[in-house]
Order: sequence, then C-alpha cells, then structure tokens
Amino acid sequence: MFKIDLHVHTGRYSQCAETVDPYRIEEHALRAGLDGVVLTDHDILWAEEELVLLVERSPAVRLFRGIEVSAKGAHLVIIGLEDAGSLHRGIPVADACNIAHGQAACVILAHPYRDADPGGLPMDLLDAVEVGSTSFTPQESTLARGLAKRFGKPQVASSDAHALSRIGWGWTELPDPPSHEGELAAMITSGIGSPFAPGLFP
Repeated sequence: MFKIDLHVHTGRYSQCAETVDPYRIEEHALRAGLDGVVLTDHDILWAEEELVLLVERSPAVRLFRGIEVSAKGAHLVIIGLEDAGSLHRGIPVADACNIAHGQAACVILAHPYRDADPGGLPMDLLDAVEVGSTSFTPQESTLARGLAKRFGKPQVASSDAHALSRIGWGWTELPDPPSHEGELAAMITSGIGSPFAPGLFP
C-alpha cells in the first residue's frame, strides 16, 4: 500500500504554516510512515521547477503538487493541475471545478463542515470528500462521512498540516504508488483509496 498525506501546507506560500520548512517535510513524513505528500498551499500552486529542486533534496518520499483554493463557500484541494492561473480566492465552486476538470485534475472538498454548511454546493462536480484531518472535530468527521456516502463520493483523509509535527496525522492509502500527479488525481477520483484518521475513526 502507498500511504500519502494529501493536504500539507508549507511556510513558503502559506503564512499560517510559517514554521513548516519544505526541506524538513521528508524527515517528518518518514517519521509518520508516509510514502508520499501533496503540497497544498493556500491559493498557490508550486512551480514545477521549484518542486524538482525540493524532490532532489527529499528522495525518500514522493512529493506532489496541489493547491487549496479558497473558493466561495468552500475550500477545495485540487490535485493534478498544470496551471492554476485562472483560480483565485473567492472563485465560485462550480467554476473552480470546471477549470480543474478541464485539466483532468481532481477536486476534493476539504473540511466541509468547518467553514459553512455544504448543503448548497454542486456536489455532482466534486470528485471526493475529505472526511478527516486536524481541521475536523469528531462530529464534523461523522457529518463529512455521511455527506460522502449520501452523494456516492470517494472519501479521503489527510493531515491539513500547518506544523511539521502534524504531517501524517491523517492519510489515504492507495493500492499502488502513483507515478505522477495526473495518475494520483485519477486514483482519488476512482475511489480506490482508503482514508485513515486515527484521532477520529479507525
């Protein structure tokens, strides 16, 4: 199994995670038993050349690019983008989903009950639901799992780490290692991953 944390912030682009040195992610990911990490800074997609430099310094853990988009009424973790230039803070959820799907990226509804009731969201456009992370209360996790089941969406878990010590707090297990971000996006969308958040559910 390939154990991956799909939602990690860094001090490079997320001010709320200023202590997360990208070059120490490998150390903490290995300590947590992870095989992979997705960098999902707020409203910023790492440039590919930046990731290449980080990967050269972190060979023991697979690193992927993602982005957490602060959309209108929801936060979206998007994986598999080549270009995030059309995404911006406050973008309607449907518009963000359409941009992502135009690039064969997957859209994960992050911590759905933390910011607002997700009842009015276009659930048909979302590819998966985050059901556990450090941003959840137990009640919110239960609600999120119910939401995913109600709409037949794959469930994922992550850490939503804003500190190095939180990396690997939650994770998603995949049957095989993805070779690139597009494949990772397809695997999540297909629903073959299993979420684990020991602080919230087995």
